[in-house]
This record gives sequence, structure tokens and C-alpha cells, in this order.
Amino acid sequence: MKDTSLDHLPSTEPPVIREPGLYGALALTTLSQITATSSVLALTTIPTIVAAALGIAPHLVGYQVSLIYASGVFFSMLASGMVKKLGAGRVGQLALLGAGLGFLLMATGSLAGIAAGSMLIGVGYALNNPSSSHILSRLAPPSRRNLIFSIKQAGVPLGGMMAALIIPPLATLIGWQWAIALFAIGPLGLALIYQPLSGAWNRDRNPRLRMTRGILAGQGHVWRDPNLRTLAIIGFLFSGVQLSISTFVVAMLIEQFGWAALAAASVAAVLQGFGAVGRVFWGLVADWLGSGFLVLAIIGILTAGCAMSFGIFGFSPALGIGVIMLSGLAGSGWNGVLLAETAQSSPGTGTLTGEVLTYTFIGVMVGPAMFSTIYALVGDFTGTFALFSALALVGCALALARYLIARG
Repeated sequence: MKDTSLDHLPSTEPPVIREPGLYGALALTTLSQITATSSVLALTTIPTIVAAALGIAPHLVGYQVSLIYASGVFFSMLASGMVKKLGAGRVGQLALLGAGLGFLLMATGSLAGIAAGSMLIGVGYALNNPSSSHILSRLAPPSRRNLIFSIKQAGVPLGGMMAALIIPPLATLIGWQWAIALFAIGPLGLALIYQPLSGAWNRDRNPRLRMTRGILAGQGHVWRDPNLRTLAIIGFLFSGVQLSISTFVVAMLIEQFGWAALAAASVAAVLQGFGAVGRVFWGLVADWLGSGFLVLAIIGILTAGCAMSFGIFGFSPALGIGVIMLSGLAGSGWNGVLLAETAQSSPGTGTLTGEVLTYTFIGVMVGPAMFSTIYALVGDFTGTFALFSALALVGCALALARYLIARG
């Protein structure tokens, strides 16, 4: 007779972990990108309110954005090692925890709390893209790589649009500190959702790996490979322009053109909305043309033209809003194409996303702070934006050169 005395005991075999498919992974990584970006741009949507509470000038918010990216530079270099050691799913969770705790610290309303929260947000933002790129690079078919990465990167302007539409009226209704605190629910809740779903994404991790090992080797590979080197420089240039536009467009409309705060925030939401459309659009165009570098060159020339044209708001607000739409479509649309090109140019099965994005972080760290410094000297937002157009033009030239070399 069969012994059934142990049939009631639980099985000791490990549970089968089912990896989410491409669309499930894309949805989760896009939501992560949305929450991460909303944490970075939260204070830029209410610069006058926060500045009044802290007793500082509104344009100094640019230094807070730079602090976020300054804290992320080191972790961007470390991120690839963390993904290999801890797993892409676990690193994605850590990124979300950084955003959520950063929101809560900024909600304290003190300069120390804002500084500490900004640093945590920077760490989380640095870990987000290497984690999601590792996941998507394994799942995305080559023929749709630019589109898949661009859809995920559409979470950047969507996060900015969400912050611009929700935080200003919420801050007016319940106070800016409570508005910021409520936004912590998003990343913290998403970190919980990751827990049962991301185990499969950690299966290729190597717990014995030293996270700091390979930092110099990865950077050396970036600078030896002409494609990766060019992508790193373009990321530095384009990110400085993009974040300066996102950070200062509200302050420009309020201080230079006399717009009401909510109206200016609405224009910022339009900017972010067209950025979301632009990322998907440029991903489709890059897959269609078969060249991400050509698309990056087109984006560079369009962004430069927009940065030189913000003075239109002085005599034609309608045309000015058109320029804002185009600047969102172009100036915020490059990231997905750059990440797809990075994944394609990276050796082996992983990606050098973190290594390349280190320079994107440096660009964002330097960009808004440089903008604030130049503005203090020039005293004019539109003039400062015109000067910044040179960065986009240089990026355009570099991308065009790589495209022409590839064509032979």
C-alpha cells in the first residue's frame, strides 16, 4: 500500500518563476520611469511656491536639479555592476525606493531634507535605466528595439507632465509639502508590485561579483568604441539642454512674460506631453530609417532652433506655445533612440547603459547649474536659452558625422 502520510507536507522544490513577457516588462519599466522622472521634476513645477517658503530666488531651483544628478553620477557608473550582482529586478526596486524616500524627505520642507531627498532621488534615477535596459535588451526584437526603448523612455515626459498637471493645483489646495508627500505613494507602491514579479529578472545575477569591479574597464570600453563615445558625448550635450528647458520654462513664463503660475504649469505639461509623443515617434523613425544617429542629428538641429526662439512669447504667445510643442517633440525625444543605440553597440549579453548614461547625468548636473549662473549674468531667460542652443548644434554635428561614417 502506498504511504500517503507525507502527502500533506509542502513541496521542497523551488517554485517556478514565470518571467513577465515583453509587454508586461515594458509596462512595469515604463511606470518606473514615470515615477522616477516625477521625483526629479517635482519641485520645478512649483518653483515660486517653494522659493517663497524657503526664502530664495525661484531660479535657484536649478541647483536642486543639479544636486539630484550629481548624486547619481557615481551610482550610474556602479549600476551595471549592481545589476550583475543583485539582479535587474532588485536594482529596479532599489531605484523606486530611492524615489519614494526622496519624496518624503523633500516634504519635510527644510533645506537639509530637500538636499538629502534630492540625493536619494538621484541615486534612484541612476539605477532605473540600467535595470530596465538590461531587462528590455533581452526581450526586445532587434527590428523593434528603438520603438521598445522609446516607449519606455516616454515615461520621462509623462512623469514630468503628471507632476506639472497635479502638483501645482494640489500644492495650492493642501500645501506643497503634503503634495510632495502624496507623490511618494507611487514609487513605494510600485516597489511592492515588483516583488512577486521580478524574481525571474534576478536569475542571471552573480552574488560573488564585486560591484566596483569593472568600472574603469567599462569606461575604457566606452571611450575606445567610437559609437559609444559619441553617444556618451551626445547624452551630455542633449541632457543639459533638455533639463534646462524642463527646469526653467515655468520660471521664464512667470518672471519674464508675466504668466500666472497655473497657466505656466499648463504649458510645462504641454511640453512634457509632446515629449512623450516625440519619444515614440522618433523610435519609429529610427527603426524605419535604420539609423539612430541620423535621427539624433535631426533632433539636435530642431532642438537648437527651438532654444533660439523662446523670445517669440514676447509678441506671440500662440507661436510660443507652438515652439514649446516642437521643443518637447524634439528636445525630449532623443533618450530612447540613444539607449537603443547603446544596447546595440554594447558587447556581450549585457549593456553599457550605466557607463554611457554617466555622461548624461553629468550633463544634467552641469546644465541647470550653468543655466542659473549664466542667467545671473545675462538677466534674461530667452537670451540664456539662445546661448544653450550651441550644445544641441554640437550634438547634431557629432551624430551626423557618425551616420556619414557608417554609410561609408
